[in-house]
Amino acid sequence: MIDQVHRLALRTLRNHLETAGVEFREEDGDIVFNQHRLGLGIVFEGFAQQGPQRIAPVEIQIHLDGDSGDRFRVGVLGVGQNDEDAVRSAIEEWHVLLVVPLLAALGAVSVRRLREPPSLQIDGWDIYPGRAGIRGALPAGLEPGGEFFRQLVGAVGDTVKSWKTGDEPAVRIVMVMANAAGRQQEAQAAVDGFVDEKLTQRVEQLSWPAAPDAYFYKQVFVLRRAAGEAA
Repeated sequence: MIDQVHRLALRTLRNHLETAGVEFREEDGDIVFNQHRLGLGIVFEGFAQQGPQRIAPVEIQIHLDGDSGDRFRVGVLGVGQNDEDAVRSAIEEWHVLLVVPLLAALGAVSVRRLREPPSLQIDGWDIYPGRAGIRGALPAGLEPGGEFFRQLVGAVGDTVKSWKTGDEPAVRIVMVMANAAGRQQEAQAAVDGFVDEKLTQRVEQLSWPAAPDAYFYKQVFVLRRAAGEAA
């Protein structure tokens, strides 16, 4: 099954690049484009059953230019009526959560995404938000581009402004997750695949929208050092 997940994820990368009109080639199982190399690593330990639905918990690593894969490692949860549907659901979530913003940061923007929002820029970094993943009912206040989103970007921006050493990777990732039930919430934030305590504190202090039902929120921000900034 890991091989099947890998093939589907690789096909998703190919389809995105073809749609974007970006030239690429495959070498030793990796995809090479715009002077970047993308390799994939898959962790999958089997399906779970939840009522009538099959659940596929999948962790996917993107190795960018031969790195360890820790930076662009995300877990996704596919849900479907059967195993194939569950895996496809997981890959679709991975695509909109991480692949779209990462490839946009690397210069591959799909021409089909006619409403692709412009990148944000904070302190010399371009920020590419992925589509937020929501499990449960979407509460008022979490709509894309709303006031809470601006607060969240501000919290991420405060962290970006602390990157002053100049030796950071040129492409980075911030991931924010939150569980909320009523007015109770728990949040966590990671930078380059590892929990960042200061950013976690910032996002915990935000006024997360309350909802009558519990919800889980996950969003990825890919950041690339703006052109002209020192490497």
